[in-house]
Amino acid sequence: MWLRIACVLIVGYLSLSRAFAYLGIPPWNVFIGEAVLVLLFLWGPRSRAGRWPWVATKLRELKRFSTWYALFVGFGIAQVFHGVWEGNPPLIALRDLAFNYYPMYFFLGLWGGTRRPDLLPRLIRGFAWFNGVYGVLYLLFLDRVEWFVPGVNREIVPVPIFAQPIYSFVALLGLMAYEKKLWRSWYLLLLNAFVMLGMQFRAEWLAFTVGVVTWCVLTRQGKRLLQTGAILASLLTLMYLSSFSLTSPQSRGEEKFSVRQLTGRALAPFHTDLSNMSLASGAEGAIPEEATIAFRTVWWLAIWDSVHENPRTWIWGHGYGFPLTDLVPYLRGEFTRTPHNEFFYALGYTGWVGVILFLVLQAEILRLLWKAKRTTGEPFGAVYWMAAMTYGMFFALCETPYGAVPFYLITGWVAAPAILGNRSAQEKSNPGRVPYQPGASSSRPAVVSP
Repeated sequence: MWLRIACVLIVGYLSLSRAFAYLGIPPWNVFIGEAVLVLLFLWGPRSRAGRWPWVATKLRELKRFSTWYALFVGFGIAQVFHGVWEGNPPLIALRDLAFNYYPMYFFLGLWGGTRRPDLLPRLIRGFAWFNGVYGVLYLLFLDRVEWFVPGVNREIVPVPIFAQPIYSFVALLGLMAYEKKLWRSWYLLLLNAFVMLGMQFRAEWLAFTVGVVTWCVLTRQGKRLLQTGAILASLLTLMYLSSFSLTSPQSRGEEKFSVRQLTGRALAPFHTDLSNMSLASGAEGAIPEEATIAFRTVWWLAIWDSVHENPRTWIWGHGYGFPLTDLVPYLRGEFTRTPHNEFFYALGYTGWVGVILFLVLQAEILRLLWKAKRTTGEPFGAVYWMAAMTYGMFFALCETPYGAVPFYLITGWVAAPAILGNRSAQEKSNPGRVPYQPGASSSRPAVVSP
């Protein structure tokens, strides 16, 4: 059951993002991510030594990760009390604690990886199919269908049932890493590349670029890189020669999607002039192209300045529940709890202590992924971590369910060989069957009877 749940969560969040996150009972603030986490906490997968999340925390290979995670959660709970003490609403402060408890999904990902490490490549390929087909339909038609998730709080922006495809870079990197003969999957690469370009998220383009560079450095497989580049170049060339244009998604604020418009959007950050941007209160909701960068940059600078006003906030931050939007006039009173940057989210709410704990926790995840890479030879874990962390500097990744849940599930899944690198760890975890053995092929793992 838990293996199926993990698979549904990975594909669901990657495919439908925010719309999937709101499955549940919105009027009661009961959502699928939190509901599954409570079930995992109380009735997680059972092994011979007990419930899995608690068994995993006692494994020698996870001792450092578990220690830092306990400190991270404990500090988050302290920040809830800090925020309430400062006069912030208790329910809002508890909501912000999600930043600290979502890493619990890393343990569920580990469970899935100990059971079926060969299943993740199939999940990513299945997601690539869905994202390619659904993404094209979204660009052509579904973006203009105004159907919304019922029961969402009025303070929140209406949640469309047909969510934006925001993880095309995951599909592309997964295909590069796991496909045996990449050229035979050219159509999947082409579809997902078209969706990634059509959605016009610069953060996604940057994340994909960082992931490709990381993959190239780790594997030194220039041929596969050239194949991917050739497919992307052929797509852009075809669009240019045919003067292809398409109505852009409504959230992008552009009339047409074309090669020229993509080039302008990619270069826009270099043309941004903060001194000439008008972001005063009462400005129009649709922000101009260059002002998109200024919109967030000014907010980030305001968070930085407010935190460093005195030693107390420098160390502890403002506490959970604090309205970060009130730091800039053009967001005052808006329902926007995240600055779309994991560093400034941690800094604003939890100060430099929270930032350090978060960075150390991520460093532990990267260490386990690197150990798994040395065990299996598969580089996808480190590549995905680098791309996702880059994405999180411009996207609500680790503080939202549609960002954090798939991130921690996938990293945990890929890191599983790090705890199964010796027989004693296998006996401790004892998930019924251990499909990975040192020295066995990662594509055809050995199966060990319980």
